Amino acid sequence: MNQQKIGEFIAKLRKEKEMTQAELGEKLGVTNKTISRWENGNYMPDISLMQFLCEELGISINEFLSGERLSDEEFRKKADNNIISSLNREKLVRREKRASDFFGGAGTGILLSTLYSPDSVRRTAAIIIGITMIFIGWYFRAKLDRYIIDKS
Repeated sequence: MNQQKIGEFIAKLRKEKEMTQAELGEKLGVTNKTISRWENGNYMPDISLMQFLCEELGISINEFLSGERLSDEEFRKKADNNIISSLNREKLVRREKRASDFFGGAGTGILLSTLYSPDSVRRTAAIIIGITMIFIGWYFRAKLDRYIIDKS
């Protein structure tokens, strides 16, 4: 899925329909700046808007995700590629979320265990490890959030 190609495709179809960015935005309930961002390839439409956008532009969601009009044979090939791409993205998102949850939860658990640690050296080591794990969890969560925002 090429965000730049999809943006150019949206712009081309909008112009074919002789609509301004403001007119298309009004029909979809977004601003003309949002349409401009899509067309420049900076952002992708929210998944909740894709169906309405495709209906407005007279294309299928598969054509939208491919960034081009498709023949019947191409349609099938692109559909398979788009499904595989979506599944791979879902797999990556789940992996990042699991890592974030693991490190954040384990770090919190380790910090809580320091409440009952009698030895000050062990307590200090456990606090350092716990805080480090929480930061790693935050890193994975931020990475996941950036990925979701960039790809949506």
